[in-house]
Amino acid sequence: MVVMSPQRRATPALHRAAAYAHRTKAVLRLYLFDYYGPIDYSRAIFGVEVADRARRDFIDERMHWLTGMASGLAEQGLQVECDVIWAPHAHKAIVGRILETQPDLVVKDVDCDARAEATLHPSSLDWKLLRLSPAPLMLVHPQSKLLPHRVLAAVDVSVAGEQGGLNDRVVMAAQSYAALTDAPADLLSVFCYVPLEAYGSGFIADTYDIMDKAHREALAAFAERHHIAPAQVLRRSAFDTAEAVAACVRERHADLVVLGSAYHSGIDRLMFGTTAEVLLRRLACDVLLVKPEGFRDELARHLHLPEPEPAQGSREAPRQER
Repeated sequence: MVVMSPQRRATPALHRAAAYAHRTKAVLRLYLFDYYGPIDYSRAIFGVEVADRARRDFIDERMHWLTGMASGLAEQGLQVECDVIWAPHAHKAIVGRILETQPDLVVKDVDCDARAEATLHPSSLDWKLLRLSPAPLMLVHPQSKLLPHRVLAAVDVSVAGEQGGLNDRVVMAAQSYAALTDAPADLLSVFCYVPLEAYGSGFIADTYDIMDKAHREALAAFAERHHIAPAQVLRRSAFDTAEAVAACVRERHADLVVLGSAYHSGIDRLMFGTTAEVLLRRLACDVLLVKPEGFRDELARHLHLPEPEPAQGSREAPRQER
C-alpha cells in the first residue's frame, strides 16, 4: 500500500513500493488521501448539491491522474489497484483503510531537514501513523535509492515477554527486505547502562559487570537463534541510546533501519517510544517500523475509526499485453 503524495507526482516511496512489488509479485495498491476544506464549508453558502458536485469534481480530477499513474505501472507487468479517498482526518482514513485491506507493508514519503545533514523531518501525519499504523510502515527518505543496500535491525535484547517477541519480528522483517536485494542485514543492540567513574568498585561496579555480561550473552543467543553471523552482530554501550544507534547507522552506511514500536498501559496510552522518536530525528535514511503481534486486533477493538469515504470504488489498472 502506497500513501500517495497529494502533490500528485511520482515519489521515492512509489518507486520503492513498485520495486518491491516487482520482486514479490504482490498487488500494488495506490491510495490518495486528500481533502479541501472550503468545499465542505460551501454547503452552508451554496447548498448541498453544489458542494457535492464540487467534491465529485475534486475527486474525479485526482482519480484521473491516479489511474494514469496506475496504468503506467500495469504496463510494466504489475497488478495495480488505486483509489482516491476524501479524508478530512487523513490519519484516521489511512489507518481505517489499513485495517480494512490488511496490507503487508505501507510505504510513505517523509521529508528531511536540509539544515541538519538531511536528517528525517516527520510531519504531524507521519508521527500519527508511526504510532497507529497496524501494518509495518516504511518511511522513505527523499534522497533514497530505488532499493536499500544495507539494512540494520535495532533491538533491545534486555527485554522479555511481548517486547521480546517484538525483537523477533524486527529481525525477521529486516532479513526479509534485505533478502529482496541480497543486501547484508546487521543486528544492533545497545547496552544503555553506564557506570559512574566515581564508582570503580563495590556494589555498583559489580552490578554493571553482571548486567553487561547478561546483555552480551542475550545478544549472542538471540543472534544464534536467527542465524546471524558474528560479523553482522553489533553491540554498543552508551548512555544515549538514540545517538549510539544513529552513530552505528552512519558507521555501517545503512540505508534502512528497522525498529520496533511498543505501547504501554493499554491502547489509550499508545506510545511510539521516546528513544525511537529521538532517533528518527537523527537518521538520514529510510525507516521501517514494526508493531508487536496482536497490535492490529487491539487497535481495532479500542479505536472507533470512521469508515473512509471512497470515490467510485477501488479501480484496477488495465494490464496491457506485451
